[in-house]
Amino acid sequence: MSLSPELLANASLLIVEIGNSHVTVATYVGSSVRTWAKFSHSDLDKIAAYARESFDALGEDTIRAVAYASVVPDVLATVRDRLTKELDAPAFVVGEDLHRPMSLAVENPERVGIDRVCSAAAAYEVIGKACAVASIGTAITIDCVNEEGVFMGGSILPGLALQAQSLHDGTAALPLVTIEATGEVYGANTEQAIRNGVLYGAVGALREIVERYATELHEWPQLVVTGGGADLVRSQCDFIDNVVPDLCLRGIGLAFRRQFAPLMDES
Repeated sequence: MSLSPELLANASLLIVEIGNSHVTVATYVGSSVRTWAKFSHSDLDKIAAYARESFDALGEDTIRAVAYASVVPDVLATVRDRLTKELDAPAFVVGEDLHRPMSLAVENPERVGIDRVCSAAAAYEVIGKACAVASIGTAITIDCVNEEGVFMGGSILPGLALQAQSLHDGTAALPLVTIEATGEVYGANTEQAIRNGVLYGAVGALREIVERYATELHEWPQLVVTGGGADLVRSQCDFIDNVVPDLCLRGIGLAFRRQFAPLMDES
């Protein structure tokens, strides 16, 4: 199914974000995310059913399209193949059919995770000035956008669960623990010590890296955090400005809008 750019400019979207651990399916109308849900990669039937339900809820009389962004190519291929059979709508992939939603001042821009770019673009769209964007997920990414809205690059660390798993796998005696706040400064037992080390270490890394960005920018950038571990990290510090769970979804929608309605921002 193909539609003209004029029709697509006002399309309501089914957004599919494929991350390292989950597939998120969302609806996007106008310039906002309306509904969304997360699924494991293996829940293909549940993904398809929720996508069908969400797509139908957009309305048969509405121009509809599907927008994908993925950091896991194999899962993208599987999900896209299934949804192509389920949904009668044109489909687009950010970074392939859709341009990245902001300029990148990095080597090999095509290798930067599209989730990082979409999240950074969504944050800058609202803030309108230099900002730092962190995602606390399977990996922790901490990226910088300059005053002109250019993605400058960033830092990548193992995520909270990945650090805990690594400690367990790489040692003879350390247990595998779920990372959560202990409420204690000192770890009084091994489990507490691991939880404190991983969580406080992530907070310290976030502060240090953003301070280094601030030095280069000559100002403290507004810090926006997203991802499954965002609330946990925020609970342990006072320098995060905003937690935005649907940040990447907003960025995918923004990429679509900029592709088909480039004059909307100027009107």
